[in-house]
Order: sequence, then C-alpha cells, then structure tokens
Amino acid sequence: MAERAVTTHQAGTVVPIDKFLPRLQAADTAIADVEVEQALIGCVLMHPQVYPSVESIIAPEHFSEEAHRAVWHGLSALVAAGDTPNLIRLRGVIGAEAWKKDFGGQTLGSYLTGLAGMGLPGHAIEYARTVQQLWQLRELQMATNAVSPGTGFVPGPVLDELYARVDAVRASFVDRKVTSASLGDASQALIEDIQAGLDGEDKPPPSCGIESLDDEIGGGLLPSFLLTLGARTSVGKSVVGVEMGRCVARDGYAAIYHSLEMSRKQIAARIASSHLFDQGVEIPFSQIQKRRALNERDAYQVAVAARETRGLPFHIEDGGGRTIGDIAASTVRLANLSGKRGIPVGLVVIDHAHIVKPSRAFNREDEGFKEVADGALALAKHLDTTVLLLAQLNRGPESREDKRPGLADLRGAGAFEEDSDAVIFLYRAANDLERSPASRNGEQTALDDHRANRHALD
Repeated sequence: MAERAVTTHQAGTVVPIDKFLPRLQAADTAIADVEVEQALIGCVLMHPQVYPSVESIIAPEHFSEEAHRAVWHGLSALVAAGDTPNLIRLRGVIGAEAWKKDFGGQTLGSYLTGLAGMGLPGHAIEYARTVQQLWQLRELQMATNAVSPGTGFVPGPVLDELYARVDAVRASFVDRKVTSASLGDASQALIEDIQAGLDGEDKPPPSCGIESLDDEIGGGLLPSFLLTLGARTSVGKSVVGVEMGRCVARDGYAAIYHSLEMSRKQIAARIASSHLFDQGVEIPFSQIQKRRALNERDAYQVAVAARETRGLPFHIEDGGGRTIGDIAASTVRLANLSGKRGIPVGLVVIDHAHIVKPSRAFNREDEGFKEVADGALALAKHLDTTVLLLAQLNRGPESREDKRPGLADLRGAGAFEEDSDAVIFLYRAANDLERSPASRNGEQTALDDHRANRHALD
C-alpha cells in the first residue's frame, strides 16, 4: 500500500492512512467478505485479549478493504509497542485528523466505534482464518487472470510462475507461532508443568522407540523440535525414519511421512516386516519387495500384518519434485484432518532433506539447504510437534580411518546445525568391515567380525 499520507504515534509508530475511502468499496472481486473483516476488527477493539490468538494467522494485507488494512496495521503497531489494541489506543495511533475524516456520511471514528463489539470473542480465530483464506483465493485468482495468451505464447514458463505463486501462498502461513506472555505467566505455566509431572498427571511426549535416544533429546519427541538424522546411503536413514513413525503411531499420535524416494508400497512393506518381527516372525523387507520371493505361508503372514497395521494413524505422502512449501502445506492439511479425529501429530518425517526441490534457483547449494532447514523448523513451530529431517552425508568418512560421521560430514552442515535442536548420525560398522581389504581377501577373522556386526546399527 502506498504511503502518501501518514500520522505518527507519540511513541514513533508510523501508521499508513493512505486512502480512507468515503465509503466501503469492495475489492474488484467477489472473493471478499467485508462483514467478516468488520467482525474481526470489532472483536479485537472490544476484546483485545483475543489478539494474541489471531496475530499469527492474519496480517494487514489479508484484508480486502484498504481502510481495514490500515486499522489492522495500527492495532499491530500498538501490540508491538507493548500497548493494548483497543478503540481508545487506536484513536491515538491514527490521530485526531484522520479520526474525523469523512467516511461515507460519518466520521472514521464513528465507523470504528460502530464496529466495536461486533463479532463474538470465541469466533475470533474463525474470522481470522476466513479473512486469510479469502486473501489466498484472491491471490490465486489474480495470478491466473494475469495469464493472457498471445502470439508466441509459451505455456511452460507461465505455468512455472503460477506454481511458484501457489507455493508462496501455501507456504506463507507456515510460520512460527507468535505468542505473548509476561514473565509471571510463563513462570506459572512452567511450575504447573513441573507439578503435573510430579503428580503423574502430565501426558508424556511420544517415544522415538529408542529409550536412550529419548533420554538424550529431553524425554521423547518434544513439541516444536527439529531433529536432523544424517547417514550415508544404505546405512538405514529411511529404516529409522519409518520405525520412529511406526512407534509414534502405536502410541496414539499421528505420524506423517514425506517420502521423496520410496513409494508408499515400500513403506508399507517395511512396516509389515517390522510388525512381523515384533511377533517373532522374520520376513525381511527385501524379501517382501522382491517379486515372487514369498511362498503362500509368508504371503499370508504379510497380508495379516498389513491388515493389523492398517488402522495406525500413519500418513504417507510420496513423490519427488516437491518444495518445502509443498511439504508444509500438505502436512498442515493432514494435521488438520487428524486433529478433527482427536489425534495430535507426534512426528513429521521428511525423507530426505537433500532432494527437496528448491523454490527458486539459488546462487549456492547451501542457500537451498538453508531454505529446507528454515522451512522444517517453521513447520515444527507451527504444528507444535517434532519434525525429523533425514539428511545425506558427504564422502568424508570414507577417506578417514575413523569412519564414524560427525557434523562436518553433513552436506550443508551450517544450515542444519543452526536450525536443529539435535543432530544425530547413524553408523553401521558392517559396511566398512565388508569393504575392508581383509574381508575381500577372505580372511576368516574379518569375515567373522562382519558376521557378528551385520545387524548392528549405532
């Protein structure tokens, strides 16, 4: 919005009062609901305590009316300055001259006073979501209306631009939730959590399935937590990711698995194999996947395992070529569906970070990795859950005597180290033993060492 005229609050807050029209003039589209915008603004003016619940949902540009955009900008400025976003304070921010401005036969102040009290506090979040979603529809409508084929029209680049705009709109709402609380309120919440734990009344976070790892990262898969797991190819990143998701789902939480390499049938096969192993039946994943490798008895057992696990709240999104915005948008959709069934999301797995499609061309590879890491962290904060990023290592360990991986071996280490709450690595000694000169020469000691370690994963 152009800022041709402004008024300045005493604290120095600048509020654009660009063009308060003499009447409400709807945007040049039917995709708007002025009454919902009025209800949201009026609700905040009369009940300012609802503002924190909607501030992460709505922004000034989401309103269809120019006047409403400026008013919301003023309310946001008040909150940023530590003030209360009510009608009296808003008048001070807007200024006496603008307050008396003609607004279709009444002053702007009269109009806003009339809005105060519109809307129910309990519906504030729904008002905000509606305004936000209508903005999304307007943005997409404008993007498609801009397509005007003419001579020499090439559809490919236009589609790329449209898809990029769709990604931007979808991803724009996956951001860190912003909340406000005094130190006293935060301290009280902390004490209540501690007391609930002492009384045994708190709900433990979902387990990753490895007790020692749960202890290491704080007691389980924590809210707003980004965990990066790095390993070389074929060491077992996907196996661990699927197993963690399966454990979370068995604990009654939803697991969302984004597979950019494996198909949904491969993931289902892994889960069936693990389920059978828990029951003392060993049918390897590789055997289930291999064509005509199962006899009738094994096939029946796999079918039973598939039937027994089909009810787990484990959602699979497969297919490559997706940006972190695509992944975030589909995750939020699935999380909302699970929430309606009363099942909170306990884990989101992205398999794997290094093949997530960048949203645009970056000058350096690490800038693309930073986009993925930032997006995964924002998703964890937005959904208040753990996001597990599976990540590829470089070939550094292969050239060292000690082949256990570390942070320097992680591709794009800076981006993932900066955003992650914890970074863990997988190491399979059997892989190195198998490639050793002693094993290749058939030395019995080396072969025995490999056999003893072939199922060990650190």
